[in-house]
Amino acid sequence: MVRINFSASVPLLSFALVLSSCGPHGGGGAAPGKPARPPALVKTAAVGREDFALPLRVIGTVNADESSDISSNVTETVAALFFEDGQRVEKGQLLAQLSNAEEEAFLASAKSVLAEEERETARLAGLVAEGAAAEARLAERRTLADIARQKIREAEAKLADRRIVAPFDGWVGLRRISAGALVSPGTVITTIDKLDVVKIDFGIPETVLGSVAAGAEIIATTESVKQRDFKGRIKHLDTRLDPVTRSIQARAEVANPDLALRPGMLTMVELRLEPRRSLALPERALVPMGARKYVFVVEGDPAAPVAKLIEIQTGRRKPGSVEVLEGLEEGTRVITDGLVGLLDGAAIRLAGEYEGPVAPLNPERAKP
Repeated sequence: MVRINFSASVPLLSFALVLSSCGPHGGGGAAPGKPARPPALVKTAAVGREDFALPLRVIGTVNADESSDISSNVTETVAALFFEDGQRVEKGQLLAQLSNAEEEAFLASAKSVLAEEERETARLAGLVAEGAAAEARLAERRTLADIARQKIREAEAKLADRRIVAPFDGWVGLRRISAGALVSPGTVITTIDKLDVVKIDFGIPETVLGSVAAGAEIIATTESVKQRDFKGRIKHLDTRLDPVTRSIQARAEVANPDLALRPGMLTMVELRLEPRRSLALPERALVPMGARKYVFVVEGDPAAPVAKLIEIQTGRRKPGSVEVLEGLEEGTRVITDGLVGLLDGAAIRLAGEYEGPVAPLNPERAKP
C-alpha cells in the first residue's frame, strides 16, 4: 500500500497553485466571465541602509577613575579635620591635621642652629681671607651648616607627614574618625574617589576576542538609573585570559559628570561587534517559502502599480529589520502590509507608508 504524506505536500501544492494562478499575465486578471479582482490595499517601505552590528551583552562593574583610602603615615593624635562628608576636594587640599608640636619645636631649633653656623662661617671666611684663621676651621663650619640644613629638611618632612592632604581632585566619602582620635598607619580616615569619569570592568569571551579592540564603543545600563544609556569606549584589554572562564578583562571609560554611576554598581554592557551598514527591509515584508526568502516589490505604472514576487538573499537580523545581501537595490519599494492573498502580478493600491515595528515590551523599563 502506498501512503501519501499530505502535510508535507500541502506547502508545495499551495506554492504551485500561487504560481499557476498568476498565468502569463500575473494574478491581476480574472477568468473569462468573472469580474476582475479589485486592487489589493497595501503599505510599502523603501529599502534603505542600516547598521547590522552583532550585539554582545556582558555584565560589568563600575570603578572610580582614581580611588584611595586616606590614612596617616605615622602614629599621632588628630588635631583637626577640614572636610565634610561627600565634599568635593582638590589635589593638595588639607583634609586632616595631626598633632605636631614636637616637630615644630625641632624645626625651630634646627633653623636656629643653621643661623648660628652661617654667621660663624661668614666670620671665619673673613679671617681666612686675612690669613688669621685656618682653612680647616672654615671647612668644619661649612659642614656643620650643611648638617643643620639637613636637620631642617628632616623636620619639614615630619611636619608634612602630619598634614594629610588630598592626593588628587575628587569626592571624599564618610568620615571614619573624629578630632582627638589616635591614628596609626593603616587607619582609614576617609576615602576619596575621582568620579567625573568612571571605569567599567567586564569580561569578553575568548570566542569574540578577535572582534574587540581598544577604542570600541560600549553602552552601559544599570537598574539604579533606568531608561538611560551611558556611552563610553574601551580603554584597555588585559594581557591574559582567565583559564577558568576563558575570557579577558576589558576596561572602558565612561563620562559621569552628574555622578549617576557609583563605584561598585552592577551594569549591563553592550558592545557592537563587526559593525557594517547594509541594505535592510522590514522583517514583516518577508515571504518565506521553504528555505527560500521572497518579497513583493512595487512595479509598473505609478498610476496602476502591480506586485512582483522576487527572491532575495538575507543575512543578519535585528528587531524589526532584516539585512539584504542579494536581490534588491537601495530605494526599491517593498510591500509590508496587505500580503495575505497577494499574488505575483496582482494589481495593488498604495495605502500609505510602513510605520515601523512595534516597540518590544519590557515590563521592568515600564516601571516608574
